[in-house]
Amino acid sequence: MYTLPETLSEDIKELAAASGSFARGELEPAAFKIRRVPMGIYEQRRDGSYMVRIRTTGGIITPSQLLGIIEIARSNGSDLLHITTRQEIQIQNIALPAIERILEELQRLGLSSKGGGGNTVRNIMLSPDSGIAHGEAFDPTPHLVALTSKLIAEKDSFTLPRKLKIALASSDEQTDYAGVNDIGLVARVRDGERGFRLLLGGSVATTPTVGWEASEFVPEEDIFAAVEAVKQLFSQHGNRRNRHKARLRHIFYTLGEQRTLELFDDYYRQALLSTPKYVHREPEGESIPEYRSNDIGFGPGFIAWERDYTAPQRQPGLRSVRIPVLSGNIPLNNDIAVERLTRLLRLVAQLGEDTVRFTPRQDILLRNIHVPALPALHDLIREWSPEVSEPLLANNIVSCTGADTCRLGICLSKGLAAALRRKLIRLPETKELSGLRLHISGCPNSCGQQVWADLGFSGKAGRSERLYPAYRIHAGARRGAAPQLARSLGEIAARDVPEFTARVLSDYHTKKERYPLFADYVDAEGGQLIERLVGEYAEVPPFDEDKNYYYDWGADDLFTIAGRGVAECSAGLFDMIDIDRAAIARIDEELSKELDPTRLRELYYQQLFSAARMLLVTRGAEPKNDRETFTLFEELFIDAGLVSDSFRELVRLGAGGRDYPFGRHREQIAALARTVGALYDTMDDSLQFKAMSTVEAPKPQRTDTPVVEKRFKDLRGTACPMNFVQAKIVLSQMKSDEVLEILLDDGQPIANVPNSIRNEGHQVIEEVKVDDHWRVTIKKR
Repeated sequence: MYTLPETLSEDIKELAAASGSFARGELEPAAFKIRRVPMGIYEQRRDGSYMVRIRTTGGIITPSQLLGIIEIARSNGSDLLHITTRQEIQIQNIALPAIERILEELQRLGLSSKGGGGNTVRNIMLSPDSGIAHGEAFDPTPHLVALTSKLIAEKDSFTLPRKLKIALASSDEQTDYAGVNDIGLVARVRDGERGFRLLLGGSVATTPTVGWEASEFVPEEDIFAAVEAVKQLFSQHGNRRNRHKARLRHIFYTLGEQRTLELFDDYYRQALLSTPKYVHREPEGESIPEYRSNDIGFGPGFIAWERDYTAPQRQPGLRSVRIPVLSGNIPLNNDIAVERLTRLLRLVAQLGEDTVRFTPRQDILLRNIHVPALPALHDLIREWSPEVSEPLLANNIVSCTGADTCRLGICLSKGLAAALRRKLIRLPETKELSGLRLHISGCPNSCGQQVWADLGFSGKAGRSERLYPAYRIHAGARRGAAPQLARSLGEIAARDVPEFTARVLSDYHTKKERYPLFADYVDAEGGQLIERLVGEYAEVPPFDEDKNYYYDWGADDLFTIAGRGVAECSAGLFDMIDIDRAAIARIDEELSKELDPTRLRELYYQQLFSAARMLLVTRGAEPKNDRETFTLFEELFIDAGLVSDSFRELVRLGAGGRDYPFGRHREQIAALARTVGALYDTMDDSLQFKAMSTVEAPKPQRTDTPVVEKRFKDLRGTACPMNFVQAKIVLSQMKSDEVLEILLDDGQPIANVPNSIRNEGHQVIEEVKVDDHWRVTIKKR
């Protein structure tokens, strides 16, 4: 059995003291926040409760530890445990005063939250079947444990520019997450010597990439030196000013592959001289107790369950067992369900300690299970998780938490996962597609790892007459020796995703014999089918015809990006721009084929309208109707000198309505669309355009003492993301160290805008409640 040395006691005690002091009002929130982030304690984004991430390296946990976590969570008011895609488990929905007790109780179980968050080495991942898989080079679990023990004990692991993610794999054929982590270590044997292929800079987040090969073979004794070299490369060359460009891959983007790998080689040579060698020690072999069957026979559905949810290990007579955990959630608010889970874990505990792993698919893998134990195990699993009676693929959907609890979410990804599951249960072909991976993220970030899926979806805002929830489609990831991200193949409304998925999977089912890998199918035929279906689903019906398209899955209210958080003040902004850019391109293609005069007139108007609306959001403008779209464009772009005055009459014709024969001006409409597109290409991170950058701000008047200019903007009554956009525009016109004071409404505006401004690199000096609104003071950086 693998155990971690106790290296965390002082950190836990320090944090416990801080959390207790904060709960008693003896410590300022900011001071507590500084301490809590590296420990993986987070305020839950929407309701103000807290969660604790428990570091379970490689998903390794014992049945008794999991039973202890359940008891700790329930006794401290939690109603939910959550398994993450990094093989951790979270205690969610807890009050702040309970944190001190939880940390102390976790310590007694040999568990900690250290490294669960912050700019540090995060939970290290490992193939969940390492040590039991057929064909693996060797089991890297001892290396995983040794790396974790070393890295979490080093102080400089907690002062990195951004988080550092590491994953290990047991063979080239099962590279999987090692291909898309900051550091990927893939087990290899060369000339009888064990070692690792080293990949660097992989990520499935924004601007995703597979890792670059830094070494085809690092001897196992040198893995400490290799990881130390990456840490030093990251620490010395990572971007500490802009958190959005601070991950390891951005060093490759900035310096290029050759220079970055040269730097790594330099640090590696230095680390080989100063870093201790890894000394391999095989763990003490656990004697797996023989299970004595009571000969209870097979329960209903056992044969199908054994086929779909169990697999033979390389150790004769032992099997692994998948237990589905929908969306990674283990509810604790039902006494009967908790009792059933407890009985299940007690049986597993009788089968040994090295029997439980959390997987990146947010479920539980049982290992080292004697075949005679399967009937009794099946009955207990079926009691607690009746989902095992359904096809594996329906229970195999990975989803992030989505917009219902995450401030970064745009769409309700868990709602879509539930709708997709319902669809797949009714699809006959589902039973024969159990190996596929379906992933969903609620925003362009990749907590749901959609670009690492066979078929993945990332949430975004769509727009017709009003905003609607939509998803970008990703298909065809390769997770073997030559990893490849899924291709982006268009976008469709959230409402159409289940039906779209069923059509794609049904087609693949008929061709599976020709294409055992879904990626081969996508490259050969499936990609074309997906693009054709995207075209079929492109038209979203008007609100009066079908309101369902304007509600997200599982939502009671109309879809909006108001109230979305840190990233989405910007992500929603660019989604809205992309909608009009895509519309202009699509209309161009339609115009080349259309002959009907009435349809041509409508297309020309739509293209003119999209060109006029496309960049209004960058000026903080939110037109209420078509006419206002054109009048605002004239005011903010033509009057401002950003777009030529020669387009003024055309824009005024647009303001007059769609009945005008716009075909007479088709060349001028096309020219305006090109002009707006070219202007967008000059836009910088502060939403300023090249034409504006030549205008110098007036110089401040000299006085005997320095004068800090203060500007003011009342944003009350302005919804997200427009309040953030307008604040950003004012800041872009200011000089460093100038001060801006803004007024924001209570609720989502004050919850979102200050954090978005901090992410832009500016300093939020204070947030003060004044009657029913907030005064926020910002210093430009």
